[in-house]
Amino acid sequence: MTDSLRRSPLHAFAFPSYGARLAIAELPFTCQLNVRGAADIASDALGVALPVTPNTVTPVGAVTALWLGPDEWLVLGLAPPTAPPGVSFVDVSAQRTTIVLSGPSRLDVLAHGCALDLERVGQQWCAQTELARTNVILWGVEESVHILVRASFARHLATWLVDAAG
Repeated sequence: MTDSLRRSPLHAFAFPSYGARLAIAELPFTCQLNVRGAADIASDALGVALPVTPNTVTPVGAVTALWLGPDEWLVLGLAPPTAPPGVSFVDVSAQRTTIVLSGPSRLDVLAHGCALDLERVGQQWCAQTELARTNVILWGVEESVHILVRASFARHLATWLVDAAG
């Protein structure tokens, strides 16, 4: 498929404006690399230190590594290099899109359908959870939350977010 035919899962979805309290937008076509294996070996091959503390994030310039499990990470913004023995790098970029919530009401909206106590998390955090009965990865970045959602559930989640924000 050529880039001129490439469409994001929410290309025709219009998020309403909520003023200064909340903004919702899609951030499509983020390069996403699923990493499995030993953290030290994978980090050396990627040139990025993978976080080893649960639910933490390591930002390095335009690349961000999210801890997903004891031997699993999602690295954003990096094309897959050749994997060394015992490590797996899988490009999952087409699997998900990203919806970004920003503004002071972002956590209130998420609280309508997420069981996590998001008021207790710090500045750079991530979690695999369920939001609106949809499996997602949440990633907190300063005053916003990035929601990584499977492409096939993106419209459902976007519709739910608009309803919850209302």
